[in-house]
Amino acid sequence: MKLQRLAVMTDVMRKGVPLRHFFEEAVRRNVPGLPFVDENNRIVGRISVRDVFKKIAVPSSYLRLVDAIGDQTDRLDMSEKRILDSLARPVETYLLENIPSVSPASSLVKALAIMEAYNTHYIFLIEKGEYMGVVTRMVIANRLLEWLEELDQGKSVSDTPM
Repeated sequence: MKLQRLAVMTDVMRKGVPLRHFFEEAVRRNVPGLPFVDENNRIVGRISVRDVFKKIAVPSSYLRLVDAIGDQTDRLDMSEKRILDSLARPVETYLLENIPSVSPASSLVKALAIMEAYNTHYIFLIEKGEYMGVVTRMVIANRLLEWLEELDQGKSVSDTPM
């Protein structure tokens, strides 16, 4: 299956965009990351929900103690002020420079391999420098289930490419 058929189109993030807009777009499109472009619309990085939370809510010192942290963590939770301050920061504060990407014509196996290599759940489709959407592991899993349903309805494998 070619990835273009699985692409989810999203907005891109730019310098100065508040983090709140990133979360709004990521949630609206149900994707865990968005591309970040420079003033020439070239993708130069990405913003990741996981990495944003890691930076604003989970100090690295907590990771070493994660098994010892109890359920009553009121003193560890983020204050409303800290949440509001974080959401007002520009997205480039959380910029990741590695960009997992493939051509829209690439195979599913290649996309999954790159996602694994980058330890991510999504990959950007880029053709000749142009952003063509994002594909997530969940979108792939959903398509797999749709394909199985089509097979269950009696369609032959050759009629319904995965």
